[in-house]
Amino acid sequence: MPGPTRARALGLVLVLGLWTARPAAARPESSSATVCSVAGLPGLATQYARAVRESRAFRDWHGPPIVADRGDLAAGPAGDFWRVAGAILGASGEVIVAAADVTPFQAVGAPSRHGPPCDRGVRARDAVAWSMGLGGYSAQEIADVLAGHLTRVDLDDARARLMAGQPRTAVVAFLEARWREPRAPALAAGRHGSASDPLRTLAHLEADLLTLSARHGVAPDLVRAVIAAESAGNPGAVSSAGAIGLMQLMPATAASLGVDPWRPVENLAGGIAYLSSLLRAYGGNARLALIAYNAGPQHANRVRDGSAVAYRETRRYLDAIDARYPLY
Repeated sequence: MPGPTRARALGLVLVLGLWTARPAAARPESSSATVCSVAGLPGLATQYARAVRESRAFRDWHGPPIVADRGDLAAGPAGDFWRVAGAILGASGEVIVAAADVTPFQAVGAPSRHGPPCDRGVRARDAVAWSMGLGGYSAQEIADVLAGHLTRVDLDDARARLMAGQPRTAVVAFLEARWREPRAPALAAGRHGSASDPLRTLAHLEADLLTLSARHGVAPDLVRAVIAAESAGNPGAVSSAGAIGLMQLMPATAASLGVDPWRPVENLAGGIAYLSSLLRAYGGNARLALIAYNAGPQHANRVRDGSAVAYRETRRYLDAIDARYPLY
């Protein structure tokens, strides 16, 4: 290398070395490097693409899409997408919903100043979601692994046991034994008070419940059982996954249905419409429809296909409904 050229190269190396040696806090970064967007997180982008694909295949399940020119997500796929988005982004997910960032109803490419920083933890969780997404795991399974309730090894062992012909009850017992509780209980008080008797809470909504149930062809007693199991009749209930209100609608699911989940009547309307669409999609099989309602259509499809079982909260949820409304 000629002398002057070599000198310039060494100078450039020195400048770059000093730049990279600067503390991270002092180094200016572009918003695209520090603020989350779907396009910047491969795991989340994969789940978004999956939701779009599933919406195109099953859009007649759920009625109108969220926004036709922004992904065209149906209620079930939108909810599954949000399960993973919330698990990857943690507490920042609430900010994203409020700001319409990294959710189905925004253009997915550009980050926003309202979005959370894509720190090392977010990127690590996204990498797990990306790997599990390639492996065909459901959004609920990915969220449970990211929350620390189960490991991927646990789910692989459960799948192997199913493939080996073990009874589903034995596989459920296995996952029950492996379950961990690293986080707070699922239900917390929302912005409309604490849990109360579901029948008393619903007394003023009874006329709406009967009208909406008749309109969508869902048994009123089933709706009451779902409300009792999902939220204990608390219109302000918020789950650790971000589901809201009486019928525990995921924010993206509520958006796709065109309802405000914080308004009890709208929450009821959206939940009944969604449940009705799931009952139709699963040919009237109430257990599968309820698994889809509680854990997402991806998980219900895996249960139907024999590659997964309903476990922990979903199993307890089914038992709670069966006690009020027998599932045959």
